[in-house]
Amino acid sequence: MESIKVGVLFSQSGAMAVSENAHLKGILLACDEINAAGSAGGRMIEPVILDPAGSDQRYAQLATELLLRHRVDAIFGCCLSTSRKAVLPIVERFNGILFYPSVYEGFEYSPNVIYGGAVPNQVIVPLLEYVFEHHGKNIALIGSDTLYAREINRIVMEFVADSGGRIVGPRYFEFGTQPGEFAPFLQSIRDQGASAIVSTTVGDESVRLYDCHSRFGDEGLPPIASLTTTESELARMPAAARKGHLSVLPYFGALDQPDSGRFRQAFARRFGAQSCPGVYSEVCYTQMHVYAQAVARLGTTDTQAVLAALPEIVFKSPSGDARLDADTNHFLLRPLVGLSRENGEFDVVWRSPHVVRADPYLIAYDRSIGQRVPV
Repeated sequence: MESIKVGVLFSQSGAMAVSENAHLKGILLACDEINAAGSAGGRMIEPVILDPAGSDQRYAQLATELLLRHRVDAIFGCCLSTSRKAVLPIVERFNGILFYPSVYEGFEYSPNVIYGGAVPNQVIVPLLEYVFEHHGKNIALIGSDTLYAREINRIVMEFVADSGGRIVGPRYFEFGTQPGEFAPFLQSIRDQGASAIVSTTVGDESVRLYDCHSRFGDEGLPPIASLTTTESELARMPAAARKGHLSVLPYFGALDQPDSGRFRQAFARRFGAQSCPGVYSEVCYTQMHVYAQAVARLGTTDTQAVLAALPEIVFKSPSGDARLDADTNHFLLRPLVGLSRENGEFDVVWRSPHVVRADPYLIAYDRSIGQRVPV
């Protein structure tokens, strides 16, 4: 029987390789499991993996190639918002599905995109409220020079102002910034008495930022609180740079629940005993399983049929029951705050009592952790 080809479009080189290779690992593990279990409706999943090497133009070119030459109906890919926006009109034009796995700034909807990552209302409020309670309300903002960082920081500044806090920055850094180049801004953060550093640096820039932060030693720098740093980035840092920082994510590899434990064991068998999965792998793993279940149920990869079926699927993912909100094409997520350890993992120090429905346009933005959905 003919296999089901799926497009896989992640940069395996360039500034975002550390994050996008983590996405790719989630795809590969899910495909292994699906095929070993008898595949999707009796058909094997065959990933067609292309490398855009960090070029938004190549993302667009390769998405076209996947849809027209390889005849895939679904593409799993993109991390940065600029790459997603390059691919989006192509997916819509040729009526494919883009499974987008990354945290992003929101303010977007396409019927042809399944958004797997968190949007601001699902992560910003819990992170800032945790920081306010445990560290204070004087917040320094540092980020990579991306659409995501600028939009997130706009929201953070509004929230901090409404909460009676104070902002230092923001300051944005180009890709390729070396560790020492962060030092003057970090020095100014300390001099201005910031309570915490909210970071929207991504990929290798996060690795370099944390490295520079650690070089200050015990000189009184506040901790970094990130919306983007996962186990993948921690693994690339010197051990001394990892400890004592916060991240807010829907999944950490150390999450204490059975499906997470099974996922972690399978990940270690596939990619090495020292490998710890993070949210970038977990979201792709979940999206691939959800897609395969929809195809198996339908017996077709037809785009419109699959899109209609996806909200009916509930997959027991490593982070909990994965459900898609048909109104927004975003997943319901349970935010977690993790404290990084020197070994490159996180201790979960706060867990939302509710899953949170995505509100990508911040229509109902408030201080009650978005739109809560009891489970």
